[in-house]
Amino acid sequence: MKQAKSLRIAIVDREKCKSTECNFECNRFCPIVRGGNNIVWLDEEGKAVIDEIGCIACGICVVKCPFHAIEIVNLASEPNVPCIHQYGINSFRIYGLPTPKYGKAVGVIGMNGAGKTTALNILAGKIKPNLGILDREVNIDEIIERFKGKEIQRYLKDLYDKKIKVIVKPQDIHSIVNIIKGEVKNILQFVNERGDLDLVLEFLSLNNILNKNVKELSGGELQRFAIAIAALKDGDVYLFDEPCSYLDVHQRLKLAKLLNYLLSKGKTLVLVEHDFAVLDYLCENVCIIYGKPKVYGIVSLPYSTSEGINSYLDGYLPHENVRIRKTPVKFLLRSLERQEMEGYKFLGWSRLLINLGNFTLEVEEGYINKGEVIGILGPNGIGKTTFIKVLAGEIQPLEGSVYFFGEKPTISYKPQVFTFNQSEILVKDYLNQINRDYSKDEWVMEEIIYPLRIDQIYERYIHELSGGEKQALKITECLLKDADIYLFDEPSAFLDVEQRLAVAKILRKYAQTFKKSIFIVEHDLIIQDFACDGLIIFRGEPGLKGHAYEPLGLKKGFNLFLKDLGITFRRDQKSLRPRINKEGSWLDRKQKELGEYYYFNV
Repeated sequence: MKQAKSLRIAIVDREKCKSTECNFECNRFCPIVRGGNNIVWLDEEGKAVIDEIGCIACGICVVKCPFHAIEIVNLASEPNVPCIHQYGINSFRIYGLPTPKYGKAVGVIGMNGAGKTTALNILAGKIKPNLGILDREVNIDEIIERFKGKEIQRYLKDLYDKKIKVIVKPQDIHSIVNIIKGEVKNILQFVNERGDLDLVLEFLSLNNILNKNVKELSGGELQRFAIAIAALKDGDVYLFDEPCSYLDVHQRLKLAKLLNYLLSKGKTLVLVEHDFAVLDYLCENVCIIYGKPKVYGIVSLPYSTSEGINSYLDGYLPHENVRIRKTPVKFLLRSLERQEMEGYKFLGWSRLLINLGNFTLEVEEGYINKGEVIGILGPNGIGKTTFIKVLAGEIQPLEGSVYFFGEKPTISYKPQVFTFNQSEILVKDYLNQINRDYSKDEWVMEEIIYPLRIDQIYERYIHELSGGEKQALKITECLLKDADIYLFDEPSAFLDVEQRLAVAKILRKYAQTFKKSIFIVEHDLIIQDFACDGLIIFRGEPGLKGHAYEPLGLKKGFNLFLKDLGITFRRDQKSLRPRINKEGSWLDRKQKELGEYYYFNV
């Protein structure tokens, strides 16, 4: 039997590598170099280069590098898909590509830094793949030949022959402000190639910002503006990179309806998205990108959406015969009703009235138990963050008060918009200031630090971190503080799907293990379903007035919320995760007749 050939990947972070400030430890301590074979040298820019063929993956250079600039990965076997693109010597590489299917929607899921955006840029023609060949330029014929016999070969041939027009909604929406200037209305009229302006404005609720200047738009408004620009252009293939970021649940469902409209016009969609509910609702197939962030990414074969998401949750990809996570993510059927827990009431509030300028929020009387997780759901601008700030003591209500069952509790708060009191500091030093003993706590390390990949950014300065890395660090900071009540305002923002699932598991387990009370403001319904014991539902008119109900059991809370949205959920028979029913389907109609919008029967 032929033995699988192993693959060694050596990564050198060129920003961290500072040969003028070190003693060239990667070369001096390398056993192969010391044996007379120079496999580590400096290039013309003074950056370390490691010969991957000669490297034996001993890991000595990784440990000895004073700037933690080196990473060595030893794969048991070569990926069963070819290298499509490599950014340079000792740099990130991606194996395989997602396969667009004409007239359909394909989803792409995976960790941040695993190559999702790189894959989209190749599909858009913005990056010409080099097939891992770094010593010469690869021609188009070679690229097309590499995919001979594959479904994607036709797509790439059409792309390079200019037979299809590809439209991209980028991930980095904030860069739009530097590129596009002027009023929203004028810009959208200018790009209205398909004549669907009124329809797109309705789908994305943009009529109230038409007279705004682009530089005045909030994150959510900027996201919807970017989506509108893409949707109004007349293309054949539409690539959307994380379109749900900054959007509330209502806006995500309206986005889904817009994308369904594009599909009805025969358009082809590829979506990179971390919200499983949206992907499940829209896409027929998904591709999973797995690997090691910033080192390599491998694109799976296409799966049906149901099988792909379930396989991802299970942590095992059957087509590739590879395990991508040590433990599966399991959804459990918990109590439908909120439990009365005698002696466990911890914090309560009377009827509250809060006035902030022209906005008024009314909150029904309620309480939270020890060890309970309460989710908060509602549209943007309805008062969810205001309520959290009242609990945190940052805003005083006009009427009513927050009270305690016993001694006044301590509160740890992760706000929606946050900064760090120090940014010119290493992550490991910052965390040591929060809790100097955290690294000695096995529970903290195994349940928080490793799942959120905080250990991988220990040697980075806070100001260097990405949005997702800062979010993970802020969540960690919040949990490392010894408190009785923890408040999390949109903890999944900027996190990849793996970290979102990790956060849901962490908060659920943290509350149960240490009998802490936790509030979560979150738009990802799957996270709310996984983590929470009860829900506070917010309704009203965004920006004008909000009404918050008392904490309800999951069934009552989700039924109230989903009825407003006009959608129904069912349970996946295998994973028990919630899935959105297709609008107008038999199950959708039946559940609406029964008033069972949040369906527990399997």
